[in-house]
Amino acid sequence: MKKLNFKKSLVLTFGAVIAFSALEIPVSYASDGGFVCSNQMVAGRWLFASDVGNLPGIDTDITAIGTMNLSSEGEVSGKFDVTVSNTFFGPDNTYTGTFSINPDCTGTLQFVTSSGSSRTDSIIVVSRTEIIGMSQDIYNIWTYQVRRAPGSN
Repeated sequence: MKKLNFKKSLVLTFGAVIAFSALEIPVSYASDGGFVCSNQMVAGRWLFASDVGNLPGIDTDITAIGTMNLSSEGEVSGKFDVTVSNTFFGPDNTYTGTFSINPDCTGTLQFVTSSGSSRTDSIIVVSRTEIIGMSQDIYNIWTYQVRRAPGSN
């Protein structure tokens, strides 16, 4: 009877190790114990929400919420909804571009939207599940938080 329980425990433990290994996100660790960031580490599907920002030439607030797909090759694409205070709501805007993550977890994101506007943002990887971004354009001020989508590597 004890051998049977031991066998069941071994099979269950082995199965759990395999299941949890499949969920791991590729990551390297620095000599100080922190992690080393890379494009591969952040590859996957993400969700973002901006803080209230502003646009050049428009004296009003703007917010956005959407998806962000990052590839290990440094490509970014997604879709977002935007609201410009007292002006309009714009659903289903798309964007494409590139990004680069440095080993120190800083990086740059560049993209062009379906309306033709382009941006360059500074980004930081806070953890394997969170990124924070900020526009580099002094006339297009806003910040945003990005979180890994449930079920994404």
